[in-house]
Amino acid sequence: MGTLLCVCTVFPSEPSRGAPGLTEVELKAIFLLRLPQFVSWPDQRAANTFCVAESSEVSALLSDMVASEPKGREVRAIAPGQVSGCDVVYGQGPEAVRQSSDHMLWVSDQPGFAIDGGMVELKRRGARMGLVVNVAALESAGLKASSKLLQLAELVEESRDE
Repeated sequence: MGTLLCVCTVFPSEPSRGAPGLTEVELKAIFLLRLPQFVSWPDQRAANTFCVAESSEVSALLSDMVASEPKGREVRAIAPGQVSGCDVVYGQGPEAVRQSSDHMLWVSDQPGFAIDGGMVELKRRGARMGLVVNVAALESAGLKASSKLLQLAELVEESRDE
C-alpha cells in the first residue's frame, strides 16, 4: 500500500508539491520499478529483469523493493556491457544504448541522457522528479510509451545528430 501511495506522488495527474519524506534515491527506485507499467514491449511481456549499474546507490534499494513484492521480478547489479537478459537497464551511458539489442528500456539520471540517444532520463526538478523521454530511441528498440507517460514527460525532439 505504501508503494501505491508513492506511485501516486511520483506520477501525479497534475503538478504536485513534491514527495515529502522521500529521498532522491527512493524516488529513482520507485520510478524504475513503476516505469515499465507505462511502456509496451512488442511481445506484450512484462519487464521482470531490472539491471542496475554496480556503482549505483539505487541498486540495493530497488533490490529491497522487489524482494518485498517479487512478482517474478529480479534485480541484477551489472558491470558495463553486461546487459544480456535485461528488460530495464539503469545507470549506463547513452553509448551503451546504441550498441544494445532491441527490447530493452534504458533509463539514467545522467544529465542529457535522453538528448544524447538514451530513452528515459530521470531529472530532478526542485522537490520533484521528472522524466525526459526520447520517443525515437524507444521506438527504435521496439518499445512504445503510453500516452500517460508522454503527457507527464518532457519530450526530446526527433534527432539532434546532424
